[in-house]
Amino acid sequence: MNSSEGGSLRHTRLVEALHETIGTAMAECPLGATWLPRRDGDSMTIAVPANVGKGQVLGEFPPRVERELQRYNSGRTPEAQLWFRMAVTHGDVVVDGNGQLLGGEALVEAARIRDIDPLREAMDAAPEAYIGLVLTDEVYRTSVRDGDPALTPNAYHRVEAKSKSYQGTAWIRLLGIAPPRNGGPGGPREPRTPTPGPRPASGDISIVTNHGIAQTGPDSVAVMRNG
Repeated sequence: MNSSEGGSLRHTRLVEALHETIGTAMAECPLGATWLPRRDGDSMTIAVPANVGKGQVLGEFPPRVERELQRYNSGRTPEAQLWFRMAVTHGDVVVDGNGQLLGGEALVEAARIRDIDPLREAMDAAPEAYIGLVLTDEVYRTSVRDGDPALTPNAYHRVEAKSKSYQGTAWIRLLGIAPPRNGGPGGPREPRTPTPGPRPASGDISIVTNHGIAQTGPDSVAVMRNG
């Protein structure tokens, strides 16, 4: 990942804003105090334990982060704003005796799916959306499509990602804009015209938040990684 343009002071302030925004959202989530965060410079990884369902994470966490981003970005120039990309996966993670995240395939998958071109392109086409959320097909099918209708499955758009780092079906949702009236999962979306002017920090990959879901048990949820 490239460092944020504008010098070390701007970069430091954006990283601080990233950690503060995510920390506030976690603190407000049910059982958020049990989540395991890891700071990775200007990115984060969060492991959520098995007693928190994927539907709870999807229903509670991204909307709270989006609200905090609205507050942070309000009144700031575009180059001082934050955009987040979040990737949600499911699986086991490796944690040491001190509760520190060490690794796991779910974290690797989250990092790869976060970087897929369809997610980047969707956010480029809708700069008014502060969060680009991408789910693996398994997470979408088990926790969104067949889960609580309040998770609005029609807000997601199915994409096929093909790259060296990730190949497979994924589901994308942009928070901060209304779902397409005629879209639905896999359907067409209304075109959006990008707002002219400088790009927010994560829009140029200066700040990337990669939130994946990796679990520590058969029913666990967990990760958030950027980088």
